Amino acid sequence: MITSILVAVDSSEAAQAALREATEIAKKFSARLVLVNIVDVTKLLTVAGYETPYPVDAIELMRNDAKTILDEAMTTCTNCGITSIELTGEGDAVDEILNAAKDERVDMIALGTHGRQGLSRLFLGSVAEGVLRRADVPVLVVRS
Repeated sequence: MITSILVAVDSSEAAQAALREATEIAKKFSARLVLVNIVDVTKLLTVAGYETPYPVDAIELMRNDAKTILDEAMTTCTNCGITSIELTGEGDAVDEILNAAKDERVDMIALGTHGRQGLSRLFLGSVAEGVLRRADVPVLVVRS
């Protein structure tokens, strides 16, 4: 029985596809969705060449974007008649997603994958792969 699904949301089409799939599953099981957006400044700013302390303006913009993304996802859930909560985190995306899943005691994690390969995967990593390797619950990975 699935009662709670964590959905990692961002502005990508892959994350939107994961949200669509999760809402369908939530409808079937009358499950709640835990919507999570992680502000992962470490990778972004490392690639951009910044060192700590991080540029405050850039982080604030990322936090504002996270709020907008979560508000839109909440609206989607409300329109579908699905109970949901929103969470934000800052730090390593994989760690934050897994911590939220544990804290909220979810039965499943849903997230999108960009399907990066080569150098972009090397530098940006794969959140989906990290979550798949370490999750204690089933993981639904959706590609756009």
